[in-house]
Amino acid sequence: MLVIPVSAQAQDDSQACSEESTDCLEAIQKLRDDKISGIDLDIKIGGQSGNDYPCECRLEGELFQPRQFSTTMFTWKAAGYCHKPLYFEDWNLERYGHSRGWLADPFVSAAHFFVTIPVLPYKMGVELPWECIYPVGYYRPGNCAPWTCPAVPISARGMALEAATVTGIVFLMP
Repeated sequence: MLVIPVSAQAQDDSQACSEESTDCLEAIQKLRDDKISGIDLDIKIGGQSGNDYPCECRLEGELFQPRQFSTTMFTWKAAGYCHKPLYFEDWNLERYGHSRGWLADPFVSAAHFFVTIPVLPYKMGVELPWECIYPVGYYRPGNCAPWTCPAVPISARGMALEAATVTGIVFLMP
């Protein structure tokens, strides 16, 4: 029979493992002893601070030390370019990229186009064709832009042009 001597380190490891196994058995027994009837609606923390749960660290008495950022100066100048009025623009789709779906977009764009045609004189009265429109005040590219429903501007000049156009079309038809 061959006997291999066991080192002291190996004996300590086996003793530690046996202690852990008893700890595991005790923990499993505690879990099995817990019943659902032991659960209540009380939200108070039980036990002692530091032993059963971590201590609360308050920041009272400490002076606030702000971060020492270097001063930066940012100057912004509005873009100086402009464009003529966009009477058939679909804001949400063309400017901000809000799609209604690949199937619905062509139909909605076509409906938008054909609904805008009868209202075109009014829109031309609101924004005259020779005026410059500056793109300042819109959401910038890359910013999160919400879905918008642009309001219809009230314009006496637009109403007059629309009325004149409708009247002219009525008189031109036999």
